[in-house]
Amino acid sequence: MTHQELLRLSLVQAQALIAGKEVTPLELVDAYLSRIEETEAKFRSFAEVYADAARSSARALTEMQAAGRFLGPLHGIPVSLKDNINVKGLRTTACSQVYRDNYPTEDAVVVRRLKAAGAVIIGKTVMHEFAQGATTDSPMFGAAHNPWDPARFCCGSSGGSAASVANATSLASLGTDTGGSIRLPSGVCGLVGMRPTIGRVSLNGIVPLAWSLDACGPITRSIRDNALMLGVLAGEEPGDPSTAKRPGDDFSRTIDRGVKGLRIGILPEVLFQKDQPAVVAAVQRALETFRSLGAEIVKCRVNRLELMPKAWSAVCYVEATSFHQKNLRTCPLDYGDDVRVLFQAGEFISGTTYVHAQRYRRWLREQFRTLFREQVDLLLFPTLPFTAVPIGDYELIIHGVKENVLPLSGTYVCYAPTTGLPALTLPCGLDERGLPVGLQLLGDAFREDVCYQAGAAFESVFHLYDRLPGIRPESCC
Repeated sequence: MTHQELLRLSLVQAQALIAGKEVTPLELVDAYLSRIEETEAKFRSFAEVYADAARSSARALTEMQAAGRFLGPLHGIPVSLKDNINVKGLRTTACSQVYRDNYPTEDAVVVRRLKAAGAVIIGKTVMHEFAQGATTDSPMFGAAHNPWDPARFCCGSSGGSAASVANATSLASLGTDTGGSIRLPSGVCGLVGMRPTIGRVSLNGIVPLAWSLDACGPITRSIRDNALMLGVLAGEEPGDPSTAKRPGDDFSRTIDRGVKGLRIGILPEVLFQKDQPAVVAAVQRALETFRSLGAEIVKCRVNRLELMPKAWSAVCYVEATSFHQKNLRTCPLDYGDDVRVLFQAGEFISGTTYVHAQRYRRWLREQFRTLFREQVDLLLFPTLPFTAVPIGDYELIIHGVKENVLPLSGTYVCYAPTTGLPALTLPCGLDERGLPVGLQLLGDAFREDVCYQAGAAFESVFHLYDRLPGIRPESCC
């Protein structure tokens, strides 16, 4: 197969061809490394590319393939990692000068599981410094560029991970999500991103932002690719007491059941307050699509939602400040200005405020769990109220009012971390410039399977995985 043909394969397709010995891991990895060499200067997705190590791993996996031995479902699949995820002996900077000399001595649990499944770690992707921001523009590596339009941003903080998948420089990527950092970049890059239930995936070996809000999950082209990736990552980790005492799961098992009879809820009081018209139109069409597929659309209400952003912010800033307290005192100028100010702000939030915020989180989680038990199977939101904006130009006119898109980006994505529930983003349309619009499905605890089930049904009607910039014929190597 040509490089162009290899780059167009989904993860599930590549897996099948490798298992059938029709494609070798080395051929697949070479295609992706060639794509990186040709396009990285333009899109700047990577902090580090491990070309030699990736080829060495791919050769070993190709030899195993020839002998009829396969490590697991990701045998030979090129995967990138956000640069806050540790790989033994390789630098993890979190895109900050503070960690410029940080060389971990152990793999993160998620990396160990990827390797055990046969994945090839192709590189580390750029991110917003310490995952505290929505632009993926760091003082160490600059801004990642959106493959749909290189003049526009990838949102954040896992922007490099999303850009690498959309640009076909990795077949899947791992990101982290504290306040939307998997889902926002996936949304503006036309991808599928999953923030799993708190405790579903181990965070050991990942540089934290806010320990009680953080999650790690996959970014992929399609729903099935994403479900396969989460199946590798999920499950109890004996050395990590924060993981739930639940085994791993086959998230593809119920993926083809459709949505007939599913109850999809919306919260009218929070929808479409400051959204671009193209986002409103795409999400409303998505609701009609779900209805036409047999789902019931249910209008719901949750009290005191106006407190949610304040609670999320209080918890995030206090926990981040606690982690960075020593370095903020010893090397404050090694932090970028925007991140340093936010981390220092956490010093001024009282312990009483933090406790009240955590109590509110517990209360809100129970409100949502009750909603899922009694009224709905999923809740539907836009992923974010706007599509990708130009790098450095973070103001928009929406409904005649000038809005700063950075705080606006958190409008819909903080429900999941505040409650600890899973949320899946997938593309649901394009705006007038041809930029992706994202749709978000919020599920009950440990019901990622229902998110994937509904996502797959919608994806059968609308998807972008064969229109991504990196796999268009004119863009492929």
